[in-house]
Amino acid sequence: MSDNPNPEQFTQAVRPAGRAKKTVRPIQREIDALPLGSGDWSVAGIPGLVVRCGRRSKSFRLQRRVRGKIVWRVLGQITVAEARRAAMNEWVRLKPRPPQTRITLAEAWQRYLSEKRLSEKSRFLFQYNLDKYLADWKNRTLEEIGDDRPGVREFFLNLAGSCGVALAHQVMRQLRAVYRYHHKVAPDLPECPTVVVELPPVTARDWALSDEELRQWWAAVQELNPTKRMFWLTLLLTGARRGSVEALRWRDIDFDERIVHFRVAKGGRTYSIPAPDLLVELLLRYREQEALPSEWVFASPKKLDAHLVNVRDDKHGVASAHHLRHTYRTVLAELGATPDQARLLMGHSLGSDVSSGYITAPLLLESLRPLANAVARRYAAVLGWSDQI
Repeated sequence: MSDNPNPEQFTQAVRPAGRAKKTVRPIQREIDALPLGSGDWSVAGIPGLVVRCGRRSKSFRLQRRVRGKIVWRVLGQITVAEARRAAMNEWVRLKPRPPQTRITLAEAWQRYLSEKRLSEKSRFLFQYNLDKYLADWKNRTLEEIGDDRPGVREFFLNLAGSCGVALAHQVMRQLRAVYRYHHKVAPDLPECPTVVVELPPVTARDWALSDEELRQWWAAVQELNPTKRMFWLTLLLTGARRGSVEALRWRDIDFDERIVHFRVAKGGRTYSIPAPDLLVELLLRYREQEALPSEWVFASPKKLDAHLVNVRDDKHGVASAHHLRHTYRTVLAELGATPDQARLLMGHSLGSDVSSGYITAPLLLESLRPLANAVARRYAAVLGWSDQI
């Protein structure tokens, strides 16, 4: 029998009776003395056990409330001692599981990662922090952790002292996310223990590059090999995330319609943007002259059936991809883009307000093309690009 039963599977093909209003003691001779045809009798001291006195025979039945519904199970024509044992055994099986307060932090962490839609980077950070910094907490239950506020505070202070406040805040935010996620289905858990730690909101970084910094960036990019150079130009001209550009296949670029489809994006979202005319020309030239024979736009030089991953060229003076994403958004603001236009071009969620939910993004691609081209022209002017880059 299932540990988490569906009440319907216990319902027998008999007419359910109301609660028995007459009571009999769990003594065999008293049950034997009950008159036939006298209906249902509750057996005192055994929750839910009823003896039905029909016209021709007497039988026991277990009747209990499970998840708000009355369910019953016919136990049959047995002795009261047998009925007592059967009633106790059946009730253990019928009884719903208690809230999951006894799961360990490691179990709760894995359930969170398996049920939430997270980017690969976020999954990596969650798992890494659990294994490295919360290793001694893995086998503690959520209930124990919730009751141990002093321990949580001490852990935070020690981690902040040894590894820095930023990392300590990150680990605490992840612990809070996992705990609160399970608290929704286990409301008997204590309040989230991270309340003892002040977690300031994550503020946006001022990462947009100035015109001079952009020129320094371009000087560094020109020293890279053709694949890397085209990779960074694609980031610059689309404002996309690094992982989205790394995962581009040639089939994701519609050269006829001049559209780029990003199949990999944060939160599992996919999105499409109008490719600036300049980017289309550069990609065509790159494919004809420089690209490796691969389905990937930016194929790995070591393995052609794989693509570049975790590209970082900061040692060569190239600012990170996210600096370029901040720069792209800043240029959009400079050009007068509306918030919705900026979200669509950058693959952001359109927001939670009702009107944004009515926007059908694919129908607006062409309306966004002038903005995409304007950003490209803005970069060309700053970087002194001629017709040939």
